This record gives sequence, C-alpha cells and structure tokens, in this order.
Amino acid sequence: MYPTLVSIGVFRFHSYTVMMSVGFLLAAILAVRENYKLERPYPITTMCGLWAFVFALIGSRAWHIVQYTDWTWKDLLLSIRFWEGPGLVFYGGLTGGVLGAIIYLKWVRAPLMPVGDIVMPFIPLGHSIARLGCFLNGCCWGRPTSMPWGVCYPKRDVGAYAQQLEDSLITEGAAHSLPCHPSQVYESIGLLGLFFIMRYAYKRGWHHDRPGAVLFLYPMLYGALRFFVEFFRADNPRSVLGRFSVSQVVALIFILVTLAGWTLLKGTLWRRFPVSAEDVPPPPADQIPGE
Repeated sequence: MYPTLVSIGVFRFHSYTVMMSVGFLLAAILAVRENYKLERPYPITTMCGLWAFVFALIGSRAWHIVQYTDWTWKDLLLSIRFWEGPGLVFYGGLTGGVLGAIIYLKWVRAPLMPVGDIVMPFIPLGHSIARLGCFLNGCCWGRPTSMPWGVCYPKRDVGAYAQQLEDSLITEGAAHSLPCHPSQVYESIGLLGLFFIMRYAYKRGWHHDRPGAVLFLYPMLYGALRFFVEFFRADNPRSVLGRFSVSQVVALIFILVTLAGWTLLKGTLWRRFPVSAEDVPPPPADQIPGE
C-alpha cells in the first residue's frame, strides 16, 4: 500500500490527495483574486473551486477504475468514495472539475469563455503542485534509468518496486527499486512552464478580442507535455495503437480538440470581436455622417 500522509477518522489521504487539494485551493484563490481585479468582476467566488474540486475527485477515481482495473458498473458507482485508496487520475479529475465548474457558472449565470480565460492559467500551477504529491507518494513512477538523478523507491507491494519485481528486474531481497526517471518532477516542471506561458498570453490581452483564446491554450500545451512525459513513465498497464499509452492517446485528443475549438472560434465567435480598427468594415455610404 502507498503510505498515508494524513488520517482523519475513517478518511485516509495520501500525498497526491493532499497536494492536489493544496493546488486546487491555491488555483481557486488566485483565479478569484484575478477576477476581482476587473473593472466589472464576474459573479464567481471560491465556491466555484469547491464545486470543481468535489467533481474532480469523483471523476479522477472513476477514471482510475476504468483505466487500471477490470471494473464493473458497481465499482464505478463506488467512485464517489474517493478517500479510499490512492487511485486518482488527472484526466478524470480534469473532466470532473470542468463539469463541476460549468454547472456552477451556469448557476450564477457567468459566461464560460471569459471566465475560462481567467481561471485556466492557474490550473497548470495547481496541477504542478499535485504532481509533487505524486512524487512523494511514489505513484506515476518512471522507467528505469542510469541518469544520475534517477530515484529509487522503497520496498512495498505496489509501485515501481512491485512492477520491477514482477518484470524480474530485481529480486525479492532487493532493498529498493532500480533508479527510475522522476517523471512526476518532469511533468511538474513542465506544468510550471505552462502556467507562465498562459499568464503571459493573458497579460498580453489575447482574451480581449478573442474570448476563449487563453482557455484553449491549455489542452494543446498540456496535451503536448503529457504525450512527451509518457515516454518516461512506466505505470501504464495498457497500450493502444501499438506503443502509445492510453494517456498519450487522450493527449492527442486534447490537441485535436484544441485545434477544432480554435477553428470554431475563429470562424464564428471571434468575427464579432475584431482584432484591430483596420479589421472593422466601413459603414455603408448612406450612414456616414456628412455624406
């Protein structure tokens, strides 16, 4: 079993759960703070983060059940018991979190795209913190490596040690696993870079004339990052399309969805928001004053 970091009664929280909670809280506070800087803030509070957090926990557990176990519908219904076990997957958390946020925004009647442009840059920041929880937890481990920064995991019945034992890379008498790529740290650093890129795009005003432009940066950039990092990970039990992992396929879908979203926005919504004065068509001659 993975070690428990915090235990409260029957609730046992692992490092990933705790760090994910910290990341969510920080992202929610910073996003609401950014919203309040507007001349006319949108009607959102940190309650939006709470809705997203609860839905994210349920979604991440449900995704873990589907991807890593021979599940039944009963198992899927039990995904609401997210506090039992370390099985949480980010893709499921993102899906559930977005759903929870949309429900909240619809409830308070706040626009999705403009609010998304404000909130989304802080998601990779929170996710970066959560990935450090993975590193502390020992989940999402990397492939064996000879690099000097390789990480050895202690003897336990799950994780890198158990997998290497099953693959006959080590013997039962080994005190620890072979050195592994710290894939969690790779992704954490990459996510921090995504945060700065998206904040730069927001400060440059991409969202002023193109609502959703900053929001749609996230799935494209994260999809590319996750596709790359997956080559260093060793914890995916299933593969599709030959050598690609399930997460890599989802990452490619993220990129395709981004391209489709940008095309849709450029062809419809953005036409109503000209980029510059030169893009505004002149009025008909009979409407020009003085003519």
